[in-house]
Amino acid sequence: MSAVSTVHTVSGPIGPEQLGVTLPHEHVYINMTLTTPQDGYLTVAEEAESELALFAAAGGSTLIDMTNGELSDYAAPAGFATDERMMQQNPATGSRSVANVLATKEVAERAGVQVILGTGHYYDHYLDHRWFDRTSTNTLADHLIADLEDEIPGTGVRAGVIGEIASDLSHITAAEERSFRAAARASRETGVMISTHAATFPTGLAQLEIIREEGVDPGRVVIGHADTVKSVDYSLEILRQGAFVQFDCLMTCRIGGQLVRHQIDRRLSFLRTIVEAGYGDRVLLSQDVCQRSHLRALGGPGYIFLFEEFRPLAIAAGIDEDVLDRIHRDNPRRAIFGA
Repeated sequence: MSAVSTVHTVSGPIGPEQLGVTLPHEHVYINMTLTTPQDGYLTVAEEAESELALFAAAGGSTLIDMTNGELSDYAAPAGFATDERMMQQNPATGSRSVANVLATKEVAERAGVQVILGTGHYYDHYLDHRWFDRTSTNTLADHLIADLEDEIPGTGVRAGVIGEIASDLSHITAAEERSFRAAARASRETGVMISTHAATFPTGLAQLEIIREEGVDPGRVVIGHADTVKSVDYSLEILRQGAFVQFDCLMTCRIGGQLVRHQIDRRLSFLRTIVEAGYGDRVLLSQDVCQRSHLRALGGPGYIFLFEEFRPLAIAAGIDEDVLDRIHRDNPRRAIFGA
């Protein structure tokens, strides 16, 4: 398994010992209005700072922001940049918008939280096919590598991980396959972790197959949204193949200020099965805050549901506190750094 000695946050590089309690799949600023027009837009600086401050107060240290190039378009506070081009996804490289990166850096530093940025491409419906289809897979990979090793253009900030790399149907489209192959080639070149979006359908196994075909060790891969697939056997198969499984859609567990017990109980059952099967060192947990209704102030989980509500319920369900501590600290470190 390839490993990296440092990972870049919005404020510079950190080592494994500096990571601390980590949320591996969240969003600070995001634009999902293409598919969620009334709710999928996080762009209010005061709200972002307040939510991140709650995470820091709960003992949180690091958050991985999986807003990719497509989801960064106009994903910054209104008026943050007077040049409209800074608000838009980079048309030449597909990288995150300048405003998204700099606004995230600003709010993270104000809140005292380490934020690692992802780089990559979302699912087919969001892609600029005119650009995507005219850009070779190797060139797509080169742009990701540049985001990781040089800077996200115009920001002076480097991405730290590859993700979220997405497919969203029961199959992977041709364009999405090229996105996954580009991500794999960038990971193979840099050693950086890949984190995916595989919601509802058990397509994470197909994603993993593509990534492995490109020569990436599955231990550098996190299959995301696995908790949305209502079969623990799917998660166990991913784990048997050597990848990480991520239960990151815990935003469905707290809605309108109320706990949703059937969502919580299914995830607790899956998590207990995984731990009892001996895979507790390769499961990750997160909330995937990506809509305004997910904010704690608006009755959602925020970035603290895992620590303030899910944790005591997990302990009551028979999951040891030490296991939960390792999931929040050791497992993200292992996934990110490869060691």
